[in-house]
Amino acid sequence: MTYQLRCGDLADIESVYRLNRESFAEYWSRESLFSALESGYDLLLCENEHGIAVAYLLSMTILDEIQIMQISVSPDNRRQGLASRMTEALIAASPDACSMTLEVRASNAAARALYAGLGFEETGLRKRYYSPDANGYREDAVLMTRKLC
Repeated sequence: MTYQLRCGDLADIESVYRLNRESFAEYWSRESLFSALESGYDLLLCENEHGIAVAYLLSMTILDEIQIMQISVSPDNRRQGLASRMTEALIAASPDACSMTLEVRASNAAARALYAGLGFEETGLRKRYYSPDANGYREDAVLMTRKLC
């Protein structure tokens, strides 16, 4: 399958919202996604050969640090290297960035392994970071950082 990356914008909200719901138990609302894009977050979309969005990376840059807010890949397109490809494209498009950070659920071993494979190191822990589940449990987030300069 052939994939193409492109910058996304507010016109892509429905595609991003669909992918967001497919990937996360606690997905963002349309309004939250709209506000993020409207306030300056960057959106990188990955589309298949039919022009259908199958993945996205939502980030924001503050001075020389890129913060990855979300990476989402549709279930049918996972294990194709799309998250890696989007991450590397973001780095290539950000020559002045010195670091890239993200948070990941402590229980998400697959994502932690993916990010470690991309050169991220676990650099901190945010205790009880995520919203409580049905039992009131608030999961920790692992902070991961990749040095770029």
